[in-house]
Amino acid sequence: MLKQFEDLTRTVRNLHTVTDLLKSMGEKTENVFDIEDNFRGSDQMKVCVERVKAIPEARAMMESRYLGPEIDLEALSNLPPGTLGHTYATVMKALGFDPNFYRRRDVKTDADWVTMRLRKTHDIVHLITGFGPTGGELGVLAIHAVQIGYPMGVLLQVASMGLALKRQPEKLDYVTQQSARGMGMAIQIKPLIAQRWEAGWDKPVRQWREELNITNPVIDEPYSLKNRLPSLDLDW
Repeated sequence: MLKQFEDLTRTVRNLHTVTDLLKSMGEKTENVFDIEDNFRGSDQMKVCVERVKAIPEARAMMESRYLGPEIDLEALSNLPPGTLGHTYATVMKALGFDPNFYRRRDVKTDADWVTMRLRKTHDIVHLITGFGPTGGELGVLAIHAVQIGYPMGVLLQVASMGLALKRQPEKLDYVTQQSARGMGMAIQIKPLIAQRWEAGWDKPVRQWREELNITNPVIDEPYSLKNRLPSLDLDW
């Protein structure tokens, strides 16, 4: 009975938070963290953890609690153009984003590690896949939903489509295309949760994509990172 009450309370909290997030067009990042935190201790998160453990490289990172060092944009800017580090720093500066903005959580469990690792590397995934921030969020979430069943990613896929269908049907095409693109990419590429990005800051973005089997990154679509930053002279 207690578990049923907890599940119901979690559902109500998530419904309210998701609605608020979607009304803001994804700009209220605190809502995203709230949704993730609401899934703490849930059956859905336990299943996600088991899927991560099934990936040997990810399991090794989880067991060692590897989160990597704090990201220093100035240091990354000194790397050669075209590398992951230099490109990431250039993009983050152009967007005015702080790479260490995410909500912190003490890593006491495997589930905590999964959440913190995804929070820290979120913008790296945007860059490596080509999905733009805000406008391309559903694509990134779709990848995590398919590859490891990340509860927040799954929930926002369903909620975004439902809200578009009910209130903004003219945006349904845009929403579903992002999700479909991310899902298709997720099946094709290697697990992103298993990558030690920090060990390859000096590796070219093109090489990273080749090794991950990202043969068709998001470049020309309206929800691409390139479309968000058309003035940057980068090898997209």
